[in-house]
Amino acid sequence: MHDMTTGKSGDAMRITSADVEGRREAQALARTDVRRALAVARAIRHPWYRCQALSSVAEAMTATRERDAVLAQAVDAAFEQSEPNRIACVGSWPLRIMVRLGEVDANRLVSRLLAVLEEEPHGLRRLDGLATVLGPLLPFEDLRAKAWRPFLAAAQMSTGWRTERIVSWMAVALAEYDRPAALRLLKDRGANRFTTRARTAIDAMQSDSKRMK
Repeated sequence: MHDMTTGKSGDAMRITSADVEGRREAQALARTDVRRALAVARAIRHPWYRCQALSSVAEAMTATRERDAVLAQAVDAAFEQSEPNRIACVGSWPLRIMVRLGEVDANRLVSRLLAVLEEEPHGLRRLDGLATVLGPLLPFEDLRAKAWRPFLAAAQMSTGWRTERIVSWMAVALAEYDRPAALRLLKDRGANRFTTRARTAIDAMQSDSKRMK
């Protein structure tokens, strides 16, 4: 679902083999030749693949100022798209790196992604986008709190098996950091293969924690 995007013109932008190959080449080169990797990443036409490639190159960089500039380019590429879900999903690539490195711009990017997702009219796509934003934030309490409430609200408004899968996955991931919030996420959801598996996993985590004490 996440590999189809649209351009700012509103017309579907065709994904070419050059876009896909450019991402692959940039990611491979980033391990050995960051300069060449950056040139390849910048040349990718499709913003989805350019954002991912630039993020991968930035992750391999050690010079802070240059890395921050490339991350900013990755964010710009994400926002070249017009669909809120697509912006958020691929925008989570530079976000993941920013939060891990403690970048000050991470908080601003979270705000931008949450704001754009407010414009997503489709409930499932909004929930999906919020999940990709919230996921990288889970270990960071302040940032997690910022995305948690919008995710919970979207989860309560969305139904269907895809919703149950997203919610259940998030509940298990969240339980490692905030078990009460994870249980709240599952509280009003009926039993199904996804929620049942999630509740079992969260219970097992608590049992393991007690045994370790």
